[in-house]
Amino acid sequence: MSYVLSVGTALPEHRVTQQQAAQFALEHFNGRLAHQGQLMTIFENARIAQRHFVVPLSWFASPDHSWKERNDLYIASAEALGCAAARQALERAAVLPEDVDFIVFVSTTGLATPSIDARLIARLGMRQTTKRLPIWGLGCAGGVAGLARAAEHVRAFPNALALLVAVETCSITFQFHDYSKKNLVATAIFADGAAAVLIGGERWARRCSHQVMRYVAAHSHLFPHSEHVMGWDVVDTGLSVVFAPEIPARIARDMRPVVASFLAEQGLKLADVARYVLHPGGARVLDAYAEAFRLADDDLRDASDVLRAHGNMSSPTVLFVLQRVMQAELPPGQYVLTGALGPGFSAELALLQGCAF
Repeated sequence: MSYVLSVGTALPEHRVTQQQAAQFALEHFNGRLAHQGQLMTIFENARIAQRHFVVPLSWFASPDHSWKERNDLYIASAEALGCAAARQALERAAVLPEDVDFIVFVSTTGLATPSIDARLIARLGMRQTTKRLPIWGLGCAGGVAGLARAAEHVRAFPNALALLVAVETCSITFQFHDYSKKNLVATAIFADGAAAVLIGGERWARRCSHQVMRYVAAHSHLFPHSEHVMGWDVVDTGLSVVFAPEIPARIARDMRPVVASFLAEQGLKLADVARYVLHPGGARVLDAYAEAFRLADDDLRDASDVLRAHGNMSSPTVLFVLQRVMQAELPPGQYVLTGALGPGFSAELALLQGCAF
């Protein structure tokens, strides 16, 4: 058995309202994007009130940001935010950094060698013998995949304590000279943040005075011939987002059978899922999930609230939703389905269960 013990989150200092972001986009794309007036409704319809960035809004008004500048910002921000989220997760579970045996670091918005997990080990004061697994390239799906890898490690080593850290700086991938619709969409939804999840075996779970969640199983699904749907293009000034318009339609059409098959492997049906912890990639993504799983607004309340307060932070976002669910009263035995979609085009799923000792 392995258990989710705690979740910690962290946000950068620069808070930007959706109205401020819309005004910036209106001025920046003015006269350079066809049908801009109609497309500006994306900001109103995104169901986002505010977001947090690692740089002030004025940073985006300059065209002179090299890939090196962006990546240096990424490294500094990822280390600081990852450390803050990890400390919060450790404190909530009342464990020390030196208790951690294994760290999984997930990110897709920058590059670092040595990877950020090595820097976190030193900065947090973890043991020099801590095993580490950096994962790059899973995009929004990275938070769920990282949780599964950490939980599987604890299953293999029941006395171990694993720490997942997911950090993204999506905002600084903004490309000044890209006046496409996809760059406008990114400007309307992308944000920065970090989340950390602590996972341990039963002896660690029994020490917790708060609710924990049992990890049941995980599932990965790669949709064929879908490499064009989501990802990054590498350009001279960094990473340029790839968004295919078909994403919501694919979710509505394809996710239900994937999830039903996964649950059937556990002897369960969709009706057995009490709570959904889904990555709120955008308003249309949430609508597509509601259509696929026939969910009411309340079923996606936690995801909607995270989207409204923080926007799309890529991999950490679903862990912000998980944090909200863990802070609520969840009757023991109830199943929680965690899911996110990422480049590939792929789905990562994890099934959790409310637990009390």
